[in-house]
Amino acid sequence: MDAMSRRGFLIRSAAMLALAAFRPARLATAFNFRIFGDAARATTPITPNDEFYITSYRHTPEVDAKGWSLRIKGLVRNPLSLTYDSLLKRPHTGMFSTLECIGNSIGGESIGTAKWEGVKLSALLDEAGVNPKAVGVVLRGADGYADSFPAQRAMREEVLLVTKMNGVPLPDDHGFPARVIVPGIYGMKNVKWLTELELVDHDFKGYWETRGWSDEAEVQTMSRIDLPGHSETLRSRDYTIKGIAFSGIRGVRKVEVSTDGGATWHPATLEPALSPYSWVLWSYQWKIPGPGRYKIVVRATDGQGTVQSSIRRDDFPDGKSGLHDITVNVEI
Repeated sequence: MDAMSRRGFLIRSAAMLALAAFRPARLATAFNFRIFGDAARATTPITPNDEFYITSYRHTPEVDAKGWSLRIKGLVRNPLSLTYDSLLKRPHTGMFSTLECIGNSIGGESIGTAKWEGVKLSALLDEAGVNPKAVGVVLRGADGYADSFPAQRAMREEVLLVTKMNGVPLPDDHGFPARVIVPGIYGMKNVKWLTELELVDHDFKGYWETRGWSDEAEVQTMSRIDLPGHSETLRSRDYTIKGIAFSGIRGVRKVEVSTDGGATWHPATLEPALSPYSWVLWSYQWKIPGPGRYKIVVRATDGQGTVQSSIRRDDFPDGKSGLHDITVNVEI
């Protein structure tokens, strides 16, 4: 490890330990993952709410649903003010969608899939009457956080103002009483605890964008090995390697696995995705040739035919890239 890498490692490790005082269980898990390697995990198609990753700008605000309202204002003909009860009475739709943090590490756990239920944002904007001069939607939350995405994207069918997550009202940490879900872009733009939507004629830069992070925040193609775990010892000539792959709204066309460090590649079997906006689970039946130490690598190809980049790049500013790999020992 060179001097700069060592310095960066120490800075990130110290930050994780400092934050552990606020979210000890989840951050301790993340800290162990980053330092000691990738533990084996059995990923289900839907992530339980209590296992879904949490990332917040500051803290989880206390929002009283009875006193809460959402204002839609700015470049609209008919500004709206919606109470929680009035929002719940509107036609709802459900959607499976994967959400990922832009800071997710290679092989990391800051990603999850849920069934989100809510009102189509396009229906609310149609009711408000968007001015043709509007180019962006600014979203503001009760915690003081704000971000934006293009008004054109807000009109897509899959963009929801959600009130439920996996069949229950949004948990406090995930944005109660309402948040936005925009498939295909990183979580930082899926603003929680919404209080205001403003249509504007410019590209509003949010907290992270003003610090140099991606304004588009389009999800990078990723894949992850979940089974076996890093440094695990296998004692069989047959083993089913499993994992996930995700490429935002582009979808996943193919996943390939290498058991020789990337020298050769083999197609994995894909389970049907829950929706065009969710991850896919994959598996590969490995016929192990004999005892030894093996480096397993995975890569995905998105729905447009682009193979996941093998170039390792830090999460700043566009999200990490690079292939996930683990090493296992085989004793037969």
